[in-house]
Amino acid sequence: MEIKKVGIVGAGAMGSGIAEVLILNGVQVIIKDQNIQLAEKGRENVRKYLKEMENYTRNLPEREIKRMERFGVDLSPDQVKKLRESFPSPPDVEKLIEKLKVTDTFEDFRDVDLVIEAVFEDQGVKNKLFREISDFLKDNAIMASNTSSLNITEMASHYKHPEKAIVIHFFNPAYLMPLVEVVPALQTDESVVTSVMEFFSGKRNNRENIVTIRARESPGFVVNRILIPMITEAVKVVESGVADYRTVDIGMKKGAGMPMGPFELADYVGIDILYHVMESFRRDLGDFYMPPRTIKQLVDAGWIGMKSGKGFYDHREK
Repeated sequence: MEIKKVGIVGAGAMGSGIAEVLILNGVQVIIKDQNIQLAEKGRENVRKYLKEMENYTRNLPEREIKRMERFGVDLSPDQVKKLRESFPSPPDVEKLIEKLKVTDTFEDFRDVDLVIEAVFEDQGVKNKLFREISDFLKDNAIMASNTSSLNITEMASHYKHPEKAIVIHFFNPAYLMPLVEVVPALQTDESVVTSVMEFFSGKRNNRENIVTIRARESPGFVVNRILIPMITEAVKVVESGVADYRTVDIGMKKGAGMPMGPFELADYVGIDILYHVMESFRRDLGDFYMPPRTIKQLVDAGWIGMKSGKGFYDHREK
């Protein structure tokens, strides 16, 4: 099945990030939220992400020239000209934005080929969405969840064509993180997996080519199954007095090569999201995965990271 038009449910950071990646690759996108104001806010997020790419791309040649000069390379004017011409042109932001429509009703989803939901990470919420959207999508439409840990087989059972349900899990921010996990439900037809993998082949985000990996349905799939216990252990290291948050982050960046430390990453992703994933792991895999006390306290206090202004770190002055 050829995918030409995509509907996205949820215009928050995740949904708008996915939308930006798709329109950057020439895909027609329609994004829905509970009201048109939220949907419009999502479109402004997309414009912001595209502007960031525009600035990044425009500055690439000069950064490369300066980098070469630091290494002692003496470039002639002709070489500088050719080097500048070798880099891609900045994107036409306003032209790309024309590929993005916004709505507050599923009525506008009747001709989409693929839907990716990016709503609150709760099994009941997602089950309800799969059930409600069934009345609006054409029979061959693929229904995908961007869930990072929840049960797609259960979601599929609420969709009118469970064989067309699948996980398409982007990582945050989608316009910078190239990985997409593709996870079929028990009911998913193999042709749906093939269509999704082919759809992302050759596509790119603001920095590099999209990379897809296929996983079997299991709590956390591949990345979060490994990442969440690592963050949990980092919290336990601090709780036991071995080191403070900043020391752990420095150690993991400089000693393990991580681009962000576990506490920086937790604040970026959202501690509330991590808490819900940890709780889903605990339910499915046992008490070994129980959220640490500090995580629960931060969620109770509403200190859930950058989006609230405070988490493991104070972001209010940044």
